[in-house]
Amino acid sequence: MINLKGPVARTRQLTVGYAGKAAATVPDLHLDGGVVWHVMGPNGSGKTAFLKTLAGLLPPVSGKIQRRCGMGPQGAIYVHSVPYLFAGSVRRNLEITHPERKQAEDVAGIFGLSPLLEREAAALSHGEQRRVALARALVGCPSLLLVDEPEGGLDEEAISAWRAFAVRALEALEPVLVVAAHRPLAFADVPIREIRL
Repeated sequence: MINLKGPVARTRQLTVGYAGKAAATVPDLHLDGGVVWHVMGPNGSGKTAFLKTLAGLLPPVSGKIQRRCGMGPQGAIYVHSVPYLFAGSVRRNLEITHPERKQAEDVAGIFGLSPLLEREAAALSHGEQRRVALARALVGCPSLLLVDEPEGGLDEEAISAWRAFAVRALEALEPVLVVAAHRPLAFADVPIREIRL
């Protein structure tokens, strides 16, 4: 993981969208750690396009992004709004990102997945799949973690669990966390900065 002193990413006069068509203009940002960056806006406002552009999955329509990290493990990792899991066990899903078993098991513990490591990913509930997707991202020790609608389809108990897991993960691994979500976010002892699109 890179040294997180100072911004991991900066935007300047950034417009994001798909196939060159603008979806949102983004305020100039200096994304650094110690806070949760909450991207807000109605459906179709460009939240997903913004996260994917920050991750390097989409080119900017115009303007600039400067990232101090690459893509993938130890860089920028994007977690889809609908969990995407690979065939095989939870353990396999976690070790795809970081083959060191101890790293995968440590993060599984943070996310309450230790009892599920040998279970087939396809047999998990939606909430468990969401936790595996988030855990897999964190196993890669990202410098910039971009999470799209992490609370969609979760019940109140699962939402509370993910928020607690996210705080523990931030404390343990210190990624810069950017979350797109319709609902207000509440993370114990972690300040939140809003980005409105």
